[in-house]
Amino acid sequence: MDFGIDYQGGGDYGGGGYNPSYGGGGGGTQDSTEKKRRSYDEQTLIPVTLGMLSKARTDLSNGDGSLVLEDGRPLHSVKFIAAVRSVEDSSTTIVYQVEDGTGLMDVKQWLDDNNDSSTVMEMRKQTMKDNIYIKVIGQVKEFENNKMVIANTVRPLSTGNELTHHFLEVLYTSEKFKRADSIVAPPPKMASTTLGGNFGNAPFGAGGEEDARRNRVFLVFKENDNGEVGASVDLCVQLLPDMSEAEIRKHLESLSEEGNLYSTIDENHYKPSA
Repeated sequence: MDFGIDYQGGGDYGGGGYNPSYGGGGGGTQDSTEKKRRSYDEQTLIPVTLGMLSKARTDLSNGDGSLVLEDGRPLHSVKFIAAVRSVEDSSTTIVYQVEDGTGLMDVKQWLDDNNDSSTVMEMRKQTMKDNIYIKVIGQVKEFENNKMVIANTVRPLSTGNELTHHFLEVLYTSEKFKRADSIVAPPPKMASTTLGGNFGNAPFGAGGEEDARRNRVFLVFKENDNGEVGASVDLCVQLLPDMSEAEIRKHLESLSEEGNLYSTIDENHYKPSA
């Protein structure tokens, strides 16, 4: 997903800052403090793709209109990395249209120029460029069946390694949740804590750029799974312009041999095994 990327240096902050409050303020009884304290789920920052966000559904169990991912994880604060496609700047907000190879979504950031430091404003200018990767932390909102991210933090990436790490983290946390959700007895002791091995049929390898690129191919087919047909190789080529069709098919062959993907109606359509 190299969209003509221009990596810009920067720290882990952006306009508005990300400063969640995890507990109640001082004073009052312990009971009142606990009522103010947000649940663990609300404090969890979930790494996601835009495809995962677009498929999120309303949680009808609590009646507050909150969203949950397809695997059941509640959506509160999320983080993702995407390429800027367009920017609309006004006196009060910046609206980014971003894409990460799995989906397209708007990100809105409210401005507070009166209180933002010069460093924050300079960082913001660096993010307002087409075809630059940005890291976003914020909350997902749904308005008239359209999802949007309200950003707490928007900043450019410092290196391309952040992109690779993010997609690996998305896969890791997703598989970790599935495994934890399905455990009914203590699991056997793991011989290693590395990401090697099959790991619930997620295509984790021993690490490195080659495995990262293969995982990106897998993620495209996972996030764009269209029923029994699956997703097409043509779509993968379109969403991963930095990879040739030959490279994508090489990764598909590897993923198929390991049982992570299988072909459906023909050799141009593949579907995740789980």
